[in-house]
Amino acid sequence: MNKNLNIAHVSGDKQIQSLQEHASGVAKLCRQFVQDIDVSLAPLGELLGWEHDAGKVQPAFQHYIRSVALEDKDAPKAPHSSAGALLCYTRLWEQAPRMARLLAYCIDGHHRGLRDYLNLAEVLESKDTRLRMEDTIAHAGDIVHQIDQSIRAYALPVERALKKIEAEDRQLCVRSIFSALVDADFLDTEAFMNQTQGQMRAQANEQYASLEELRHKLKAHTDTFVCDSAINEKRRSFLQTCRKHGAKCDKGFYSLFLPTGGGKTLSSMAWALETAIRHKASRIIYAIPYTSIITQTAQIFREVFGVENVLEHHSDIDIEREEPKEQERLDRAKLLSENWDAPIVVTTNVQFFESLFAHKPSKCRKVHNIANAVLVFDEVQMFPDHLLNPMLRTLESLHFCLGTQTLFCSATLPTFDKVIENAYTPDMNFYALRCDVEPVVPHRAEDFAPFSRVTYQPTPICYDTEALARELSGLTSGLCIVNSRADATRLYRAIAELRGSTQGLIHLSRMMCSAHIQEHITQIKGRLKRGEPTLVISTQLIEAGVDIDLPVVYRAFAGLDSLIQAGGRCNREGKLRERGKVISFELKDGTKAIGSIGMAQQAFRQLLYQSDKELTIDAPQTIERYYDTYYNTVVQFDKYKIEDMLWHDKDMEHWLFRFEEASNSFVMIDEQNKIDIFVGYEEGCSIIAQIRAHKYAIDRKLIRKLQRYKVSITRNHLEELHKMGCIERLTLDAHTQQSIFLLATDAYDEALGVTTTNPFLDKNLMA
Repeated sequence: MNKNLNIAHVSGDKQIQSLQEHASGVAKLCRQFVQDIDVSLAPLGELLGWEHDAGKVQPAFQHYIRSVALEDKDAPKAPHSSAGALLCYTRLWEQAPRMARLLAYCIDGHHRGLRDYLNLAEVLESKDTRLRMEDTIAHAGDIVHQIDQSIRAYALPVERALKKIEAEDRQLCVRSIFSALVDADFLDTEAFMNQTQGQMRAQANEQYASLEELRHKLKAHTDTFVCDSAINEKRRSFLQTCRKHGAKCDKGFYSLFLPTGGGKTLSSMAWALETAIRHKASRIIYAIPYTSIITQTAQIFREVFGVENVLEHHSDIDIEREEPKEQERLDRAKLLSENWDAPIVVTTNVQFFESLFAHKPSKCRKVHNIANAVLVFDEVQMFPDHLLNPMLRTLESLHFCLGTQTLFCSATLPTFDKVIENAYTPDMNFYALRCDVEPVVPHRAEDFAPFSRVTYQPTPICYDTEALARELSGLTSGLCIVNSRADATRLYRAIAELRGSTQGLIHLSRMMCSAHIQEHITQIKGRLKRGEPTLVISTQLIEAGVDIDLPVVYRAFAGLDSLIQAGGRCNREGKLRERGKVISFELKDGTKAIGSIGMAQQAFRQLLYQSDKELTIDAPQTIERYYDTYYNTVVQFDKYKIEDMLWHDKDMEHWLFRFEEASNSFVMIDEQNKIDIFVGYEEGCSIIAQIRAHKYAIDRKLIRKLQRYKVSITRNHLEELHKMGCIERLTLDAHTQQSIFLLATDAYDEALGVTTTNPFLDKNLMA
């Protein structure tokens, strides 16, 4: 072996990839990815590829990789990323300061993640980094020549292009180019280190249908629909309107406001395909708030477009199955979820937005593949208020900086493009999109009339749990949605006691694991299809996107949006002789509503109080009035001050961002007071037994598989279960003390999920 050869990687069978080969491969890929973002920045991608691992030419690093990878000996590590970042920064700063700073962020962070600008400056100014850079220059040879050549050729035009990028969009520009580098680095490394995996990825890419083929598949599917009712006629009309609009609209922000049961899922996809073809989009990304409905949506899309064209990516997807065909699909899903390289991606809001605010390479890797995509957000009323400003600012940057096309879908559409100033907290105003949100389907009363299938009772009726249980017990079938887990448990038990049986009585709440919830939803649908009496007691998890149809729905008082969403589960297909009933109620002995539910109650009460005539509950003007009122009750649209970290006026001007702080602060689901416990529900028992058998090492595949059997509870609840002897702490790694909490089998109820003797302990967990 040539002792002067600079090594980038050594494979498991001791094959060597030279630094020159790796840098060349990454430069080619990274240039291509950055070109897809902005053609004027393509040379920046190439320079990043050549430069990102330049620090590996240090003799200290070469000694490390030869000792560890070739000779199986221990050796001190030799950090290389910061040395490469400083090399590029010092060569560029005088003539191209924006380019210098951007490259420094990306090269320094391509293994450890994007730093805050102050931390980056500290690292680049350190004596250790300077010495490593000098060592790099002394041994770099052709690589430094290649870098200097690229700088001479491209520094000034790239600097001019960066200067034109609006200050609002600069943080996303850095993040997307960082993503391009990270993905190029991963892919080139994978092609050398893991050829089997690389071939699987290549085969998946070869199987993708074109967007035109996908459009044909959807049309063939929808052409089979029978228009045998007024509702089905209107669904077809909405679908055709979406197709026509998508085929001619410009890039921007659009809304699809359809009544529940109006065929929103397929109509929105029809629009997305038409506009994707018109604008030569890279892919369609369909984001959904809940895992309980993402599986349902992904399955619909797989049936229409084929398994090979749809990537389902969320935390509850079970990567380990026994069926060969299903195992093949999930192996492929696991691989492609790393960078979202698929024509249709179905994911959660959490996955989507946390990737856009992340600083870690593995999470950021997919961001460049959002460029020029069509984004569809279903049930957008579920966007969390406390993060709404940074979320909307990022969506705006995606449009202006990465050329995305966005569709917001909901039967209760928030007003994201309207300035709403709060007189009490002017410094915390709502950030309205600068672009108008244009409706895809105009609201015409005659088109929406067939979907008016229910009568709303908006003013809440007051019950105690016993009285409500008596009233619900008299129903043959129905649905009752409450505001907390504790209320659901207590009401279920009261009805079961009154009836003397649980036959046909079904409970749903997040005290149940995802696998259990999904089984109960399947059970509900099966019973209703067979015409069997079914009474469902649920938290709000059922009201957004779960396709069930019951004759009467009781909804615990919350916001107007919640009442309308609940109405979407009532007389959905219009098969009742009379209108369905949606009844609002309050529980005198129920859990006190807090947070967003409490604010929604306040806004809805105010709307009802101020109305001098009976409200048309689901009319667009009523919904807009509600959101005007509601947004004036929200105290903070940026609870963690993320705008100061990424959109501070003076910092944006100089490309100074606090990436790591923003990443750690952007939390869509607040887990601060929650603990995950794992339950032995059905297959969960055997998974836990297998984990116990791995005494000497963590089996990460089993841990991932166990995610579907997870329940989040409060610390107080955990303490109560611990006192009852129902909790076991299982240590997975003696060295790191990594552990998980397991629930005793007899503490998990087949109907209710996790139970305690005190049903009020979980009062702060609303879903």
